[in-house]
Amino acid sequence: MRIAVLSDIHANAFALREVLREVDDPSPDEIWILGDIFGYYPWAVDTFELLQPYLNRTRAILGNHDLLLLRDTPPVPEPCYWEAAAQNRTELDARCPEALTWLGSLRLEMNFACNGLDVCLCHGTPDDPENGRYYPDDFHTHSWFPSAHEVLLLGQTHYPLQRSCAGGGTVINPGSMGQPRDGDPRAAWGIFDVTNRSFEFRRTPYDHLRCMRLLENLNWDQRAIAALNKASQAVVEHPCE
Repeated sequence: MRIAVLSDIHANAFALREVLREVDDPSPDEIWILGDIFGYYPWAVDTFELLQPYLNRTRAILGNHDLLLLRDTPPVPEPCYWEAAAQNRTELDARCPEALTWLGSLRLEMNFACNGLDVCLCHGTPDDPENGRYYPDDFHTHSWFPSAHEVLLLGQTHYPLQRSCAGGGTVINPGSMGQPRDGDPRAAWGIFDVTNRSFEFRRTPYDHLRCMRLLENLNWDQRAIAALNKASQAVVEHPCE
């Protein structure tokens, strides 16, 4: 059984379009999305329209940015990325309201059995599904680590990671498809072969420089623009999400 695993798309429809071309060759049995489908970038409608044909074989969960789209007012204190979430919500509400209905049906965490493997999909961490973060430079042992015959797939940090735990389980983060932060601006995702218990990290190029130019023309948030071109970044950053 072959699964395409995507996370932290962040309404980057340009990256998603190129990734889906690779996903279709060959077509996977399912797609698992680990949250933050929206937020940060302005192409929410295009993002949902690209995903829509795949939803009948997709398992998806919410991320912290997705939760903002389901709010009428910002939290206190207001996060720096609230305006992007509000723009996404306004666009979806006007042009694609079924996307918000679908988003509202999702949960922050999902547990299920798959081909003899116990799977947990979680955007943050099992002890804090909305805001938890497990970075590659975290070598502590956590109580929520998976045991034998279990796999935990996380998003949130935008850094690819695969780690075997002392109890026999595996933690995997495919990295961010829409806003990588590991020094490689190509879209990050992966293929999980459930039968062989193997995960293949993938990187897909797209025209991120064109995205940056379009965002500049929209007077978009400068931090979000700069985050698309992290080719020189060589250390793990722990930014505000």
